[in-house]
Amino acid sequence: MKNTNRLIALALGTIVIAQCFCGCKGKKKQQGQTETDSVSQADTSSAKAPVKLKNHMTTKEYDSVTEGALTVLDEPWNDHNGTSGILSEYQDGVYFEICEKEDMLRNIEENPEAYQAWTEEELEDYKTNFVPYINGFVVDGRHYGTMISFPPEDGDWFGWYSVLEEGTLTTKEIVDLQDLKDKLPMLLEDYSKDDYQYCYFGAHLDQELWEKDILRIFQAKKDKTYKELPFGISEQIIDEHYQNLMNPQGDLSWELDKEKIEKIKDQVTEYTFYDEELDRKFVVHVALPKGLAEDAKRTSGEEKEEDGGSAFPALVLTDAVWRFNDISKLLKEMEEGRAKPQILISIGQDYKICNSDNTERSALFCEGKDKFLDFITDNLMPYLGEKYSIDYENSTLFGHSLGGVFVHYALCNSDQYENQPFGCYIIGSPAFWSPYSRKMSDYSEQANDYGYLDRNDTITKHVFITAGSDEDEDYAEYFEDGDSTTESIAHLAERINSKCDPSSPMAKDKLYKSHHYQYIPDMLIEYADEGY
Repeated sequence: MKNTNRLIALALGTIVIAQCFCGCKGKKKQQGQTETDSVSQADTSSAKAPVKLKNHMTTKEYDSVTEGALTVLDEPWNDHNGTSGILSEYQDGVYFEICEKEDMLRNIEENPEAYQAWTEEELEDYKTNFVPYINGFVVDGRHYGTMISFPPEDGDWFGWYSVLEEGTLTTKEIVDLQDLKDKLPMLLEDYSKDDYQYCYFGAHLDQELWEKDILRIFQAKKDKTYKELPFGISEQIIDEHYQNLMNPQGDLSWELDKEKIEKIKDQVTEYTFYDEELDRKFVVHVALPKGLAEDAKRTSGEEKEEDGGSAFPALVLTDAVWRFNDISKLLKEMEEGRAKPQILISIGQDYKICNSDNTERSALFCEGKDKFLDFITDNLMPYLGEKYSIDYENSTLFGHSLGGVFVHYALCNSDQYENQPFGCYIIGSPAFWSPYSRKMSDYSEQANDYGYLDRNDTITKHVFITAGSDEDEDYAEYFEDGDSTTESIAHLAERINSKCDPSSPMAKDKLYKSHHYQYIPDMLIEYADEGY
């Protein structure tokens, strides 16, 4: 949330019951930014003006968007083997990083501080007599230094290895491949000791795998079957390797009913978005019930609502790692006439990270909640409004547990934005008591609903607040002196409704016979069937 403007939120449609004067602010437009308008109208028979959202994506963000067929059934997380970033790009074979003369000259130019201790004569001699060398190896994503190595071109030595002798690193010759095989067990045993860890991270590698990889490196040199790494990538790979050792990835897989999802795959479009504020990539799925595609999709320059066409509410689900699995059931409800047509949108993080890991989730829902709300409000929903005819006023944002903490924040800061993509919010089992929530710098503001009820004389958003009737017993140790989950949802509903006409309460709380999450699929079906 950036610049502050003034906004009058009009009292329109079934979700708005009175005028509300709010201080609103939209994202600050950055240099080179793309700005477009998305238009939607809930009741096409009414005379009300369509809602417009401004797209605040930067050029980089806009250009990063991809659109295509559903890939989740291919289990794309398996391509990354628990890695992300640089490491994920080098999982398929043997790579050498070779420093050629042009690499050396560029390195001197770009990193002059590394050569400050050299005299001009030493530097010129180095340039003149430079010999290409290998700076590191990668085998199926595993990085190795050059404690065991060879010249990049055929030379007098087959290879060499380095050992510590009286505290000094000494180079010794490897005569041939058999000589290497004979010495490897002893060398790798030594390298795994603490004395070598300042120059090699062998203590973290399986020694049997390590031995096989070294032999593969030498064989690839002989057969010329290796691939080359861009020079300078080794340090990035080493850094990422250590990050993965300190913060190992969990199970990257998504919860999927493959048989049911296979039947709807042609009704789903998969998007990827990059957000500069969060420096994160998102996987977003948009699903349409059969028969709705032509009405819901826009064509270039087309504004269907202005021509008397239809707009459809969107149901936006966070934590797609679990919630995408509910899409097929929701589509069936609409296609069989039990629920009104909606555009179903699920938001997940990059397949390369563990979407179910609470550290990753809290990075969005807790520490990064303001930036994540910026992304949804000023990037995602306006962009999708360019592709689909969205009735924003009747659209819903849903989150559960830490996601429920986030949706509470989204509701209570919605009046700070010019864009208003949601008229309805579902707050599921909000974990206000979680360690991740308590660590937030503005935790005390959470209890006061971030001043939302103080700033607004009237509440104009519908709020459905839910929990499992049996979940408190599972988390009692975390509540300390605060509300339990079931108490917190009842108190939140009371606070919201205290600002409403008693005959038209805007918040409803409901307990389902369930523990923390089991009720969610049935609750979403009930919500879709009963309307918004």
